[in-house]
Amino acid sequence: MSAPQPNRAVLAAFADLFSYPRGDLAGAARRCLDLLEPGHPAAPFLRKFASWAGRAREGEIEELYTSTFDLAPACAPYVGFQISPDAGRRNLFLSSLASVYEREGFRPREELGDHLSEVLRFLAAARDPEARQTLIREGLVPAVEKMACSFQGKSNPWRSLLDALLACLAPAGRRHPPPPEIRP
Repeated sequence: MSAPQPNRAVLAAFADLFSYPRGDLAGAARRCLDLLEPGHPAAPFLRKFASWAGRAREGEIEELYTSTFDLAPACAPYVGFQISPDAGRRNLFLSSLASVYEREGFRPREELGDHLSEVLRFLAAARDPEARQTLIREGLVPAVEKMACSFQGKSNPWRSLLDALLACLAPAGRRHPPPPEIRP
């Protein structure tokens, strides 16, 4: 029996939230929150993120996004990099991911195929439940957990968003052990 699949609309909403911030980020976070069942474990994290985004100026949001994801290798938003920072292994992951995307007729919009937002967009659209579950279990969850751990001891609203995503991906707060190295 396979694990329950995360809600496609929620995954698409998270894809937008993890893209470079444009427009009303607080509103996007509230829309994502509205898609969750009442009492969902991700809700407190999303509320905290939406509250911050509602208070922050657009320039602050963009600056913090860039310093968090683009300038901090420990939190780089690339699933392949997170599960194996070795360039050769990441290239193998990207190649495998491109094959999965091609089978499903998916094309990344703005970023490399393993960017967190593109992986979430794919998962929101993919038809093959086994491919979705494998990518979530073996790629996305370990990568997001590793990204979240990079904030140890630091206060950053993007950590709340990563925690919200994990709560949606790993039901009942179950976390997986750190990812194994990808072997060629």
